[in-house]
Amino acid sequence: SIWAGNLLGGIVLTDAIEISSGINTEYHDNRINGRGFIIPAYKQLNAGAFMVAKYTLSEQSQLQAGIRYDHGTLTTEEYHDWYPTPVETNTGKTDSMLQRSPALKKNFSNLSWSIGFNHHAHHVSVKFNAGKSFRMPIAKELAANGVNYHRFSYEKGNPQLSPETAYQLDAGFEFHSRTFAIGIMPFANYFSNYIYLNPGFEHDRLYGNGNQVFTYTQSRVFRSGGELHSHYDILPSLKAGVILNYIWSEQLSGSKKGFTLPFSPPASALLHLKYEPVSTGNMNHPYIALDVNRVAAQNRVVPPEEKTPGYTLVNVSAGTGILLISQPVTFNLQVQNLLNKTYFNHTSYYRLINVPGPARNVILGVHLQF
Repeated sequence: SIWAGNLLGGIVLTDAIEISSGINTEYHDNRINGRGFIIPAYKQLNAGAFMVAKYTLSEQSQLQAGIRYDHGTLTTEEYHDWYPTPVETNTGKTDSMLQRSPALKKNFSNLSWSIGFNHHAHHVSVKFNAGKSFRMPIAKELAANGVNYHRFSYEKGNPQLSPETAYQLDAGFEFHSRTFAIGIMPFANYFSNYIYLNPGFEHDRLYGNGNQVFTYTQSRVFRSGGELHSHYDILPSLKAGVILNYIWSEQLSGSKKGFTLPFSPPASALLHLKYEPVSTGNMNHPYIALDVNRVAAQNRVVPPEEKTPGYTLVNVSAGTGILLISQPVTFNLQVQNLLNKTYFNHTSYYRLINVPGPARNVILGVHLQF
């Protein structure tokens, strides 16, 4: 069960300065039962207080700054297997109820902050943000010890994890007119102790069917990248758009120093074309759309992670609204993976068991308004 509470307030000091503050609390009481195990029963209490100030420089520009203090307490219960397991000892084999998770009590606290600038002119938008973030480890990261059947893996927690802190910079620049727009959103993050699931070479033979063992680990990490998007109205009825994404990650410490992070997304490019003819007769807002999604190969992996080849997916869709016996009805037809391409999604946990992405998929939607 989860209980949450918020207390918010604000004050306007002048026409240009506005301050808001608040307190957030959240309580978790997790109990377990059944035959499977991955995380123990636990209780968690989080509380945070924050203050945000906004300063209006002009009708187009605004400064924002915020500060927040968080404190959290997490208590987990000891857990032993409910059945005996033969264990080798100096005197021979003996049956033992193996301990899966010890009792833990952890307290975490930290101060985070942010500062930002926004400017919106007639054709140009600019924004910039810098800050420090904080995240306390959750029970799964500290005390997991079992098969995760959703991810086809065996996960082990690390009770020595410290809170995750990061410093980040992000910006946004966009130009837009009546028929054309282009924008870029770069970012950079530095984590002093990033928490992630580290793939191992071991495979669990005691509790699962040979699932690969992943252990929650911390290391210093640098991440950067961004998104570039643009759209252009070629004709009043024909529009084109493109979205480019790229992320770079590198571990700066630990046993996997110099490698990226597991399940890192490869670079991708999405081309979108949409034709919207003028509504005629009984057809209302008809359209035909084409999406071509090109995903690059991912060769920067974390051993023993496998490399994933690139692929191209083609999706098409069409739709229109009509009046059917005076009743508005909207029809939509989508064909995903039109060419029935066999591909692997590097960011999917199905990649662990070499299951490809969905094949050709046809979706027909009918929407009625009442």
